[in-house]
Amino acid sequence: MDTPHSSVRAFAAVASGYWTAPGYRFVAWVLTGGMVVLGVINVGIALWLNIWNRDFFNALDKKDTAQLMQLLWVLAAIVISAGVAVAIQLHIKRRLQINWRAWLSHITLLRWLDSGRQYQLGMIADEVDNPDGRIAEDIRVSTELAVEFAQSILQCVLQLVTFLSVLWILSGSMHIKVAGVEFDLPGYMVWAAVAYALIGSALTYALGRGLIHAGNVRQSREADFRSGLTRAREHAEGIALMRGEVDERERLRGSLFDLRAAWNVQTRGQGNLSLLTSSLAYLAPIVPLIVALPRYLGGEIALGGLMQTAQAFSSVQWALSWLIDNFPKFAEWRASTDRVVHLHLALTDLEDDAAAPDDARIVVHPASESDRLIMRELGVARPDGEMLVAEAEVEIRRPERVLIRGQSGSGKSTIMRAVAGVWPWGRGAIHLPTGAITFMPQKPYFPLGTLRDVMLYPAAPEGIGDDALKDMLHKVGLDHLRDRLDETERWDHILSGGEQQRVAFARVLVHKPDWIFMDEATSALDEAGQENVMKLLIEELPETSVVSIGHRPGLEVFHTRELTLVPGADGTELRAHAGKRSLAEIYRKMAAASRSAPRTPGFWAAVRSNLIGR
Repeated sequence: MDTPHSSVRAFAAVASGYWTAPGYRFVAWVLTGGMVVLGVINVGIALWLNIWNRDFFNALDKKDTAQLMQLLWVLAAIVISAGVAVAIQLHIKRRLQINWRAWLSHITLLRWLDSGRQYQLGMIADEVDNPDGRIAEDIRVSTELAVEFAQSILQCVLQLVTFLSVLWILSGSMHIKVAGVEFDLPGYMVWAAVAYALIGSALTYALGRGLIHAGNVRQSREADFRSGLTRAREHAEGIALMRGEVDERERLRGSLFDLRAAWNVQTRGQGNLSLLTSSLAYLAPIVPLIVALPRYLGGEIALGGLMQTAQAFSSVQWALSWLIDNFPKFAEWRASTDRVVHLHLALTDLEDDAAAPDDARIVVHPASESDRLIMRELGVARPDGEMLVAEAEVEIRRPERVLIRGQSGSGKSTIMRAVAGVWPWGRGAIHLPTGAITFMPQKPYFPLGTLRDVMLYPAAPEGIGDDALKDMLHKVGLDHLRDRLDETERWDHILSGGEQQRVAFARVLVHKPDWIFMDEATSALDEAGQENVMKLLIEELPETSVVSIGHRPGLEVFHTRELTLVPGADGTELRAHAGKRSLAEIYRKMAAASRSAPRTPGFWAAVRSNLIGR
């Protein structure tokens, strides 16, 4: 996945849609026009100051007190005008920055949190690390600095056009004699300013071009360190129970060491660059005076003309030295735009995979008029192409309850992901049934908010009140939570694994879906708890089909059919149990288990054992 030709062009392709997006474009163009107008005003104020500078020093040279006092009032007007213009421009710039960032973040979230892309991205795009950091931080840096650069470049262009004309008029011509050849060079100070800026820019680029890569590496290391800290916080209980603090500290220490190494590389690059930029900064106010000095000493210009020429030279030099002044920021911006562009390229690759020909992916057909879930020649593969599950033919009707078993890593959970449409890798087709489908992973997801928000996630069904929610909590054995519906907590942290799975079952009972896919959804419950929630599904949702993935003993009692994944030549094979499980079969299994269990001694045998069998 390569970045197209130019990072700037690639970022423009990703982010320029802000100026054409409905609902955004009008404000975008108004703010952009305001930036241009304020840029012109600021250059006009700078030209006004340049003319004032000439008049002031001429009056100072003549010791004209009356004119000096008048010019001080003019200076006050210039200062007030500049302050107001800069303040208005700042407000417009920041409004443009936050609006552009909000749009780009919104569009990125739409692409990332869509059809399981956030899950698939971690499976295929190792180089696109920490997408959350790219959305939160790199989009901010990319948009904010882009607006700043656009503003400063516009200012440079306007200032260059304005003061080149001033400098050309003030420069006159210089008589030059080189190797016996004599000629007059018109506008010599213009050429001097151009040569000075170009030499400085070329040296700046040569010394600082490595900063772009160094900045990218450093930002990746920063994101890795933040990710490690977040992971340690989210898994604090597991780390504490396993006494893994030492190992986690070492991991974070290694991550911090990598961050420090990347920081040092960037520091060396910035240090080399600062040797040049600091020297140029010290020379900036002196060089214009030196260049204009021959005309002043020759009596061609007065003191005011000298100062005006020096200021015009400085303005041209500043405009031409944009790269010198902004290269460190430009390197940081390039690194962030690369990360944003790579994220969108990876999302584009996933979208292309979803639009691949039917024979190159798992095709999930939307619900039709059928109340059956049908898998036709379904083969499930890893993202690298290795087959997990060989072609399977499965048909599940309502209200069947089907149990899928198999060894770890055989692809059981992946079949559920394929049905959910978030696992496109493989071949074959899945025809979804009519009705609402709910998926219950082993670790349920709880959004931030109140317990009511958790139970109603992702959308509140109609006609569900607090009494119904409390009743569901009672049925799953969570009476102690009935009065906490309005409390806002990190429920995924304060509830145990078993409590979380019980809340997930209560949530399913609230939503009453037509199909439920459960992936080890009772793994954290004891046998009594598992029996309770499975019976609840049967009693409360008798017309709901249940497809379970699980290892727990006793689950088969609550299902009418069993499918088993067994090893095969081309991946595991999904084989069906011979026919539906009947009540007579369940009775025979229970009887067989009873016969094989250790016998309890009879009454007289127990008495004799207690009396003489010690």
